[in-house]
Amino acid sequence: MNVTDLIERIAKEAENSHLDNVKMKSLSPHLKKLMEVLKCSREQSFMFALIFYLSLENRSVDFADLARHIDIPVMRALKYKADIDQLVKNRLVRIENRNRFDQRTNFSFYIPMNIINGVLKNKLTISFGKINDSFDFVIRAFEMMQLTREDASSFETLKDDLGDLCNENSHLHIAKTISSTDVPVYEMLILIFTVYKMMNGEEDVSLSEACEFLQGDNTLQFSVRRKFMNGATDVTKRGFMEMKPGSFRNENELNVTETGLQFLLGEEAEKIVLRSENAKNELCPDKIAPVNLFLNKQESRQLLTLEELLEPGKFADITNRMNSKKMKAGFTVLFYGNPGTGKTESVYQLALKTGRSIYQVEISQTKSMWFGESERLIKGVFQGYKKLAESRKSCPILLFNEADGIFGSRTTKIDSAVSQTLNAMQNIILQEMEDFEGILIATTNFTENLDKAFDRRFLYKIKFETPGPETRFQIMRDKLPFLSSEAVGQLCERFSLTGGQMANIAKKSSIHELLNGQEPDFNQVGQFCKEELGLSEKKKLGF
Repeated sequence: MNVTDLIERIAKEAENSHLDNVKMKSLSPHLKKLMEVLKCSREQSFMFALIFYLSLENRSVDFADLARHIDIPVMRALKYKADIDQLVKNRLVRIENRNRFDQRTNFSFYIPMNIINGVLKNKLTISFGKINDSFDFVIRAFEMMQLTREDASSFETLKDDLGDLCNENSHLHIAKTISSTDVPVYEMLILIFTVYKMMNGEEDVSLSEACEFLQGDNTLQFSVRRKFMNGATDVTKRGFMEMKPGSFRNENELNVTETGLQFLLGEEAEKIVLRSENAKNELCPDKIAPVNLFLNKQESRQLLTLEELLEPGKFADITNRMNSKKMKAGFTVLFYGNPGTGKTESVYQLALKTGRSIYQVEISQTKSMWFGESERLIKGVFQGYKKLAESRKSCPILLFNEADGIFGSRTTKIDSAVSQTLNAMQNIILQEMEDFEGILIATTNFTENLDKAFDRRFLYKIKFETPGPETRFQIMRDKLPFLSSEAVGQLCERFSLTGGQMANIAKKSSIHELLNGQEPDFNQVGQFCKEELGLSEKKKLGF
């Protein structure tokens, strides 16, 4: 019997029981099991089950609700107050103050979302536990702030949770800093929130977003926002944070200074900075929208093979086998073909299906007018990827998108600084690919000029063809569902479009509907097709 079943059984059998000895005795086996899960007393487990069960309907539960369910006087229900207080202390239950002006009275209890989710998943975690480094601490503190916002619970509850987190991880610099500083706790939490966003590639955070965890205490939230606006906070006075006007009217943005990072994280500040730089180039799988890919049979078969190879368990097995044979475990792939044939989108969907992040490389960012700088930048790409791979459970994909300009044939006649720099960059990439461990995918529109040294370093090569009539029909039918099959067939027969071009036509159709209040007709879609292909034909389309 799982935790959900135990709670339901206890709550239902307790209903209108009057706490009768016979009925309560029948609950003993269920209560014993719940006690083992919660690590609480019999009475505490009983109260938890009732509060959980009743709060699913009313969110929060007070002593009157408990008394009504069991059918006992409220005064008798109050005898369980000490047990409920212990549940609150154990973070299994939280107190909701119905009257913000008098916190001593009129309070009720509710189950926080993390506990509800834990019960539903039959995997209940109460203690914060030991954390390895500041990364995990910041993530855990951020999760606590999110739970407080979702539950609309009081700041005092969050403050207590943060204190427990620090006590359980007193070996960390960040925990020692929070415990010993005279900076107000809410300012420290805003500092931590902004560092979390920084870790994930966001340089600036809006003031309103940073204060969202205070929404359960409106007065405090207003006071904090005003202090930041007036430059009256400790974190801004001491130079830990900076505030500047945002992109929207009456909005302000916060960022963490180097001084603030050193104060909060000590020696680990540098790691946070490196992680934030990597995160700017990282595309996480949860930010990739699922898309239907319409490819020919050969392309589909090859991509399916890649997907199977990159499945986390199988990829780890392959890597271990390669290492045992003293072979480099690098996995390098080239996607090539005309623009708009689905190369980049295929990489995205591959990452989504295998649960991997993508470390994206913009070739333009690796080229500099300064001598030696381009070489440093390209080395930084591989160093950044390695650091990202070390911090992720699943090996990420290093994506060189539209790499035509850098994977081309090397010149033997170096007659300019540009040629010299390009050759130097190519030599660095070739060496890095030779020693590469991880997953690298490059996309290119042109293979004629692909250097042979690059060609042999790609383990797999997949050619993406311009969609044939059958594939074009599938794509257009998917993207333009308001057209009949006959209309789609005529358009596909007349216009040889790529998947990218048909995506643009779909966007134009959506814009047309927004502007005109109706979907475009056959002739209008035909005009969109001609525009994509750059045709000047003025003849009207029709049946």
